[in-house]
Amino acid sequence: MYITNNAEYIDEIGQLYVESFTQGASAQFVDIVELRQYLAKILDVGCAILLFEGEKLKACLLYTPLTFDLYCPEAISSNFQAKKCAYIAEIMVAESFRGHGFGKALLTEFFKTVDTEKYNDVFIRVWDQNTPALQLYEKMGFTKFASIEQIKKTPDGSSNFVMNKIYLHKPLSKVV
Repeated sequence: MYITNNAEYIDEIGQLYVESFTQGASAQFVDIVELRQYLAKILDVGCAILLFEGEKLKACLLYTPLTFDLYCPEAISSNFQAKKCAYIAEIMVAESFRGHGFGKALLTEFFKTVDTEKYNDVFIRVWDQNTPALQLYEKMGFTKFASIEQIKKTPDGSSNFVMNKIYLHKPLSKVV
């Protein structure tokens, strides 16, 4: 695993993002220019944990301070100091590697390396229909805390749809 906030891997992270979020049940439109700007902002204020097989990026976890999350619900912002909370903005695993423990490995590395002097808590947001991810996060000690509706575009960009997202929380003091 490799941890960085350097943009040297932004193209590989972008490719993995497109692969992860434009196919399957959660398929949605991804604007490549906006994606590159989003990833650059994450790497500017946060960090990436990258898992490679040879030269190929197979999995990635991106995290920032919670202040980065523009959709953070009032239930969280009124109960936590956002600057003292980490926000796992993305976990992406190449389709051929899903179900093989790469998400767990990324989270384990996150908990080993996150600055617990800087952050007291961590939040992650996930689509409520992503049962494997929800099960993993709950096994890793996260609990459901809040939810939002997020408007997304269909893969062809022609119309909108709603994704219900759940915010899960874990105090970093409970990291073993």
